[in-house]
Amino acid sequence: MSDRRVRARRRQQRERAAAAVRRAPRGQTRGGTAGSTPGSAEAAAAAAARSSLNKNQRLRPSVRGVGTSIVALLAFVVAYSAGRREVLVVASAAALLVLGGLLVARIRRPRLDVVRLFNPPVVSAGTSVQVTLRIQNKGAGPSPHLVWNDAIPWQEAAEPNQLPPIAGGQSRDRLVTVHYELHPPRRGLYQIGPLVIEHEDPFGMAHSTIAVGMPDRLVVVPAIVDLPAGGPTLADGEGSANLVQRRVTGNDDDLTTREYRTGDALRRVHWRASARRGELMVRQEEHRSHPDARIILDTRLAGYPDTDVDDSDVWHPSYTSDAFEWAVRMLASLGVHLDTTGFQVTIEETGAPQIEQLGERWDGTRREGFLTSLAGVTLVDAGPERLQRAQVVDASGPIFAVLGDPEDLTIDWLIRRRRGGDAAIAFLVDPRPQAAKRLTDAGWICVPVQVWDQPAAAWKAASSEAGITARWSRTS
Repeated sequence: MSDRRVRARRRQQRERAAAAVRRAPRGQTRGGTAGSTPGSAEAAAAAAARSSLNKNQRLRPSVRGVGTSIVALLAFVVAYSAGRREVLVVASAAALLVLGGLLVARIRRPRLDVVRLFNPPVVSAGTSVQVTLRIQNKGAGPSPHLVWNDAIPWQEAAEPNQLPPIAGGQSRDRLVTVHYELHPPRRGLYQIGPLVIEHEDPFGMAHSTIAVGMPDRLVVVPAIVDLPAGGPTLADGEGSANLVQRRVTGNDDDLTTREYRTGDALRRVHWRASARRGELMVRQEEHRSHPDARIILDTRLAGYPDTDVDDSDVWHPSYTSDAFEWAVRMLASLGVHLDTTGFQVTIEETGAPQIEQLGERWDGTRREGFLTSLAGVTLVDAGPERLQRAQVVDASGPIFAVLGDPEDLTIDWLIRRRRGGDAAIAFLVDPRPQAAKRLTDAGWICVPVQVWDQPAAAWKAASSEAGITARWSRTS
């Protein structure tokens, strides 16, 4: 990536950040860009928005108040220049009206407490979430008529919300409940709030804006896509789930057996395959009732050339990549699909671990932790140490990789992660031809995609790319 492109993207990110904290029109929420990166980017956007809101907790003249102040100033000039004392009375009255409005607005500033609830508490990107606000008046007197809206870290049209006066003191009516909907466009850990309220004095001379309460975190997970049966399909057979490549040389004996290991029962020995291979082979389908499958996600920054860098926070830069967003969405859909099918799924990452495993099948909350962790997974600017470290591959079964345009170091690591005989499929977002060729030469089935392709279409394309059949049945 050239220095010119990097500077241009950084300038674009700074402009987006400035727009995110710019003062919105009356009654409208203040929002950031919809394409922000989850995790640190959302936290930075929320912090910037809160900083802007704190600065806007101020009292200022309204348009009417400014006009009245101008009238008062002109009246003072005329009174002293023309010696007209009666005009001085008009000027004094106008000035006092503006000052009185500012004083009344300051004294009547409401003291509110806000509790924010989300339904559902975890929402998928592209869907809606119902937000409930419980607003309590903690002041001794009733609050003024208010205009309110929540601060959100993405751009979303919002009409001004009116809030009638709330009773104060010990009244039963000092607690009111209001509702509204949000439509998060992308996955992420978003800070919603604080509540922005605006009010004026009775004469309309002063305008007050304050931020009430603390932000609350909204968890937005990737949208799950049902993968169709047109891809690697699941059909009943006599063995555990195994992806079988039709174009592989050899017969079915080689595709349904593995080498003998200490502790395997002799009744599982496949004698015909053993004779052909010259070593003891056992039936793989009788090994376990829930077969293994691995999914690898490339989280290294170098694997996504389309990344936009926001280094407004020098110590915690954030990264935005459409290719990475597609990869996370595919990972979520593929993980849920394989888990539903009966596989014991293991998630691996090329960078530092961020994703929770799906867990054991008896654990009813295993998917919740997995999907929630995907809401906050980010690209990492990692060194080569993790991929250069020698690792023993002790897992067997089909292996999937969801990648952008991986660097050579990542490709070398992926090739080592595949055991001989294991079917391997790689979904690559806009890859270089050399990257796909290296994986193909190493026995991987490569499915190139674009960011606008649907995961279901990519899953179906895996079958047409290489002719793949998956066979699965549970052993009793």
